[in-house]
Amino acid sequence: SIPSAGIEIFGSQLHTHLTGTKIYTKHVRDGQELPELNRDNHYSTHFQEIRLLHKPVRVLPGDALITTCHYNTENRQNITLGGFSITDEMCVNYVYYYPKIELEVCKSSISDQNLKSYFKFLNEWERQRTSPEQAVSVNYNEPEWTPMRSQVLHQVYEQSTLSMQCNRSTGERFPGDWENRPSTKVLYTLPPPARSCSGVPPSL
Repeated sequence: SIPSAGIEIFGSQLHTHLTGTKIYTKHVRDGQELPELNRDNHYSTHFQEIRLLHKPVRVLPGDALITTCHYNTENRQNITLGGFSITDEMCVNYVYYYPKIELEVCKSSISDQNLKSYFKFLNEWERQRTSPEQAVSVNYNEPEWTPMRSQVLHQVYEQSTLSMQCNRSTGERFPGDWENRPSTKVLYTLPPPARSCSGVPPSL
């Protein structure tokens, strides 16, 4: 859907619900990390804005935009699920670009197959009340979430293939095999930005 000459992104609106604390979107081309599209290290859902980029960013066919969100749910007693309710969570970057193309939205989640395998493991090896046949929301709410189980789930997220969904502006999905897609590998990362602190002795 993206033309060979690419599209120019000139604006960005980062978005989560109530527990989001930090969001950023990386731009990757052929395994090489390019300058970030947008970042907010002190995100608040109560202050969301459409930001005009300092310089338009060209995105070419085959490029990847990877949005990462950090959350703080320490004050919650129950599991926080992904969803549209304000008490659920999401991780989104609304980008503004030209020229107009058919692509309206592109999103990804962990492969259903891999997630079911994890909950099956919890049931068979750790005697948790989970099952591949149960609804996802039930499976997330049943286990006793110890630090170890949470860490293993995090590793599953990191290593899992993805279920992707890319839609036209009509809501119709683009044809193709979107299940069990590999995640984008970043082979060459950018160096951290240099910090410039004036008036600070070198020993500090």
